[in-house]
Amino acid sequence: MTKTFTGVSKAPADGGKQFLRVKSVTEHFPGLKTFVFEADGVHTEKLAPQRAGNYIAITADAGESRVTRAYTLASSPKEAEGGIYISTVKKAGILSSRLVDGLRVGDVIEASRPDGKFVYDPARDCAHIVGVAGGAGITSMLSMAKAAEEGSEPYSMTLFFCVQNAYEFLFKDVLDGMRSGRVRVVYVVENDAPEWAESGVFTRELLHRYVGEECTLFACGGDALYRHIAGELAGDGLVRNMKFSANSVTDREDEEGRVFTLTVHLAGRKYAIPARAAETVMVAMERAGLAALSQCRVGECGFCRSVVLGGAFTAHPAHDKRSEEDKAAGIIHPCCTYPESDMDIVVPADPAAEVL
Repeated sequence: MTKTFTGVSKAPADGGKQFLRVKSVTEHFPGLKTFVFEADGVHTEKLAPQRAGNYIAITADAGESRVTRAYTLASSPKEAEGGIYISTVKKAGILSSRLVDGLRVGDVIEASRPDGKFVYDPARDCAHIVGVAGGAGITSMLSMAKAAEEGSEPYSMTLFFCVQNAYEFLFKDVLDGMRSGRVRVVYVVENDAPEWAESGVFTRELLHRYVGEECTLFACGGDALYRHIAGELAGDGLVRNMKFSANSVTDREDEEGRVFTLTVHLAGRKYAIPARAAETVMVAMERAGLAALSQCRVGECGFCRSVVLGGAFTAHPAHDKRSEEDKAAGIIHPCCTYPESDMDIVVPADPAAEVL
């Protein structure tokens, strides 16, 4: 007899769902679009509040799969209060490709409430923050800059916007229009920098040239950017602490091409599905079309917390945020856990699965 586990997921009783209608779409260049969302007015009357630096997780069917991915918000807290979220999506991966290619004005999508730990903490962070944005990573940095400009957050900000080529600057008109004096933007271009931009990449020297007070550094971009920043600023006395926006867990190398059987107990039913050693347990469930709870995709939010009844696994070391109590109880986060054998797991059902 299968043991029933309850209260494993940290999802709210209503599943945290919102239903958003596409209000407008802007194509920056092929494969990169910005979407403005509003409440659909049927299932969702008013958008949930947003903090600068938050993301929303969008869930949709993609072929036979049920997929959830997190997207950072470029909107500010006041814009969200006024009824819109803004997010930029790059065509890469199964869900992002579907959104970029198929999402039209008037379409309705299922999304989470804004969430995430990449936010300002007045108890720990400095009154002045430094943002480093790499390419499309400008979205969350723009949200933070808007929050400083409008006064919904208490900090001032220096923003280093770094790209390889000058044509890659997104939202430059918005950034250039900030006039409060609370936000300073430094454009950094690696190739053929125009006269109004710094040439090269973000460096310690650039930081000290433009920032003269103790600061907290926020960075959003790829993992290579994060490694560069950590190495460049190691031991730097100007930076009190650094926060990096977590990137989703990806497939790992598995030269043997191993495939295991994953037995999933979900909503009173049992499923036996294939799970590749190279992919996370969550991806295996998505490929099989199971409506398993998912949100942050980086091991932080706890929505997907599941109980292992049997089998071996490996948690991604950079994303394993479980407590010691959870580890002892055999609880995993499927979004950042890889199978090492056949596995048997109990997965929390979405408490709002029947909302539509």
